[in-house]
Amino acid sequence: MTTLYLIRHGQASFGQENYDQLSELGQQQATHMGNVLARRLPNFDAVCLGTMLRHQQTASNCLEGFEQVSEQTDAVFDAGWNEYDHQDILRQYRPEFITSKSMMEYISQQADPKQAFEADFNGAINRWIAGENDQDYVETWRAFACRVHQALKTTLASNADKKRIAVFTSGGPISLITQHLLGVPEEKIMQMNWTLLNCGVTKVVSTGSRLFVASLNEHTHFEAAEHKHFITYT
Repeated sequence: MTTLYLIRHGQASFGQENYDQLSELGQQQATHMGNVLARRLPNFDAVCLGTMLRHQQTASNCLEGFEQVSEQTDAVFDAGWNEYDHQDILRQYRPEFITSKSMMEYISQQADPKQAFEADFNGAINRWIAGENDQDYVETWRAFACRVHQALKTTLASNADKKRIAVFTSGGPISLITQHLLGVPEEKIMQMNWTLLNCGVTKVVSTGSRLFVASLNEHTHFEAAEHKHFITYT
């Protein structure tokens, strides 16, 4: 039996021109998560991660808690675990989102910025998933889904003899895999995605003949009163 620990990256740099890097809080989240998990689990038998900087930074900080090689010299980098290009998806939906700066300016002018952004983000994702404007996107929804499912198959096939595999990835791939395994309709995927915490852990178990979700978005490592500030979603 093989257990994949799908670990969402720590808080990234939302609203900045370069989203793909952890904030200071994101670094702290990953370090704390690693320290807590190391008290509950033996070392991972294998480590896999996407090629994005936030995946690498999360893995590096987390693995220090396990005293595993922080440089991830034995880790496998697989771009199949990368997130969808949310900035491309947003800019195809609304011209005000062409840059991070213009997006933040537009959002700040709305009566309820948080609600307005969530509505636009959901609208942008729904347009992308619908597949009626595939020519507009750097990567279509179907292409994204295919590469994530292939990354899952490759990771399992390459580590068939392993018991514990850490996969450092993003909310999109985690939502897609759990949505598929739990039989959730595609149009509900963003409702799952919005609930995923930074450095939340989702366990997927493979018995060889069956693949199932054992836990979703586990984050007890942040639930103590002194760690509540680590609960973020970006």
